[in-house]
Amino acid sequence: MIVYVTIIIAFCLLQLVKEIYPRIHSVIYTIYIILFLYYILMTFIIPYTTEFISVIPSALLPVFKLLIFSVILLFVSQIIEELLADYEYTSLATIITFTTKAILVLVWLRHMQQFYEKFFSIMGLLS
Repeated sequence: MIVYVTIIIAFCLLQLVKEIYPRIHSVIYTIYIILFLYYILMTFIIPYTTEFISVIPSALLPVFKLLIFSVILLFVSQIIEELLADYEYTSLATIITFTTKAILVLVWLRHMQQFYEKFFSIMGLLS
């Protein structure tokens, strides 16, 4: 509930700033988005993930952490992409999206390297 109240108050303040100081609005809007993302991350995401980590079996823990990291990174990337698209920086938004996806692919490939080595060694034995 506190999140919704915060959003409503921030929206009212942003509308006020937009009417009074339209040139500062984009800067304040960007700062607000970053602070709000930080608030959501520290208040909700990190406490709940640490609670779930204690429930997850230790064999699945690295995959669970990697999944959580991937989801959070994709959400933040999407929010930043939409923010940049609003300011008409579509090429920069595309670069950020591509970079995020490349980072995730590299992280997952590094994590799955042992599996690939075993898989290809087994496939080499069959041929």
